[in-house]
Amino acid sequence: MTHPRRITQTNGMRRMPLSTTTTSPRNDNPLFPVHNLRGGSSLNLSPMFDNGPFWKFNQIIIATNLLGFVISVVSGGSHLHLDLLGTGAFALAALPTGLASQIPRVQLSAGFVSLWGTKLASFLFWRALQLKHDARLESTLSTVSGTAVFWFISVLWGIICSLPHSMGATSSLNTPILASPCGIAGAALFVMGILTETTADYQKWMFKKNHPEQFCNVGLWSISQHPNFLGNMMLWSGIFLLNAPALIDPPPEATTNIFQHLWRFKRLAVAALSPLFLYTLFTGQAQGSITNTKELVMQRYGNDPNFLAYTKRVPLIFPNLLKFFQSQ
Repeated sequence: MTHPRRITQTNGMRRMPLSTTTTSPRNDNPLFPVHNLRGGSSLNLSPMFDNGPFWKFNQIIIATNLLGFVISVVSGGSHLHLDLLGTGAFALAALPTGLASQIPRVQLSAGFVSLWGTKLASFLFWRALQLKHDARLESTLSTVSGTAVFWFISVLWGIICSLPHSMGATSSLNTPILASPCGIAGAALFVMGILTETTADYQKWMFKKNHPEQFCNVGLWSISQHPNFLGNMMLWSGIFLLNAPALIDPPPEATTNIFQHLWRFKRLAVAALSPLFLYTLFTGQAQGSITNTKELVMQRYGNDPNFLAYTKRVPLIFPNLLKFFQSQ
């Protein structure tokens, strides 16, 4: 008696049992191999993406900032740990993604984030030890609700700012960095960005040390009112470019409309929120629409005609390099 799940010989050829027959989808692109899923079926479900690193990264960001909130409440609004934990969270979260990955792009991206986070957190912590407090945060940290808002914003900053790396770590695309124009441009932009930010911080610190009552208008501060903001945007844009090619889904096998093509770029679009967020944040801070930084600066230097002339002459963030070189 023939088993109901099997087909006997037909025209002299034996067919495989129906229970073991699988149909493999077409796979024309070797960069996006089709992985066999558990259960024996073989479907192209963009196996190059694994969201595990993304969630682990953000869990560390949230946990570190939660620790910062607890310390703030217990200590009565201490300023010493704010940047050590708020910025240091980036380095803590990036290390596991780099160590767990065998992909050079992810390792380099994690190294960039860890380097920047460690560098900036260390500098800001050292500065906090010298200054003891930050006048911009006095009123905010004076209440539990204000402290909660501060650390909530810090969490959002950590999650959104780091999207180019945390999203990039989800992709298994292993294109050599030097073979990718985006990879080369991204690495170069990161290096220029971190050098710009570091130089700007150092120049301002040394200037204020020698001229505590004057506004800083030397070095990079002579061509931009906020060159540290500029450097930060540059380095994160570099991390975005480094990971950008890996954030595009494989091309569909059959396309019926343009939306299927656009949907391939969904992860790239999410990662692009980082530079857009930083631009909005830093522009708002510089203009005084988000924090009271501009108000405090105007209270201190608003009566100085040299400062007023400086603010009219020097761009807010992005320097006019053409005008600068023509004046030399």
